[in-house]
Amino acid sequence: MKYAGGLYPGTVTYSTIGLSNEKLASPVSNKIIRQELILCSYSTFGDQNIPDILQQVGVKALRSQIAYLRGDIIGPFGTLFEGTELVALYVTTPVYFPDSFHTYDTTNDISIVQAWLVPITLNEASYVKENGWEAFEDKLEELDPDLKNYKRVCSIS
Repeated sequence: MKYAGGLYPGTVTYSTIGLSNEKLASPVSNKIIRQELILCSYSTFGDQNIPDILQQVGVKALRSQIAYLRGDIIGPFGTLFEGTELVALYVTTPVYFPDSFHTYDTTNDISIVQAWLVPITLNEASYVKENGWEAFEDKLEELDPDLKNYKRVCSIS
């Protein structure tokens, strides 16, 4: 699903719809997680293959019955978008959105976790694997790269 008029001018958000109907297990605690996946970009970037990426990643979760957790790296796959350095997806909380968006409670007392898939470079993926997700997110806070800009260069040197 594509949502225009994002929180920032000129942005668009894409999300899975219905993934949360399935019970996925945490690979760490085996706790049941219901989850939807989102990607955020500038509307000028166009759809490119964003819907396909969401579908592939969602299908992978459905087949494995395993939820994505903060700090997970999906890939690297090779170039995600033509003309970019982005080769993998980093899973985190949707910090560009209000806290109330991070977890949605349905009328049936079911919590749905929103997982933000951030396209990252090979160096960034390596940094997460070598230093951990907390160090990577600290580095992102320090450097403040525009994670909605898919033409950005690597933020980690």
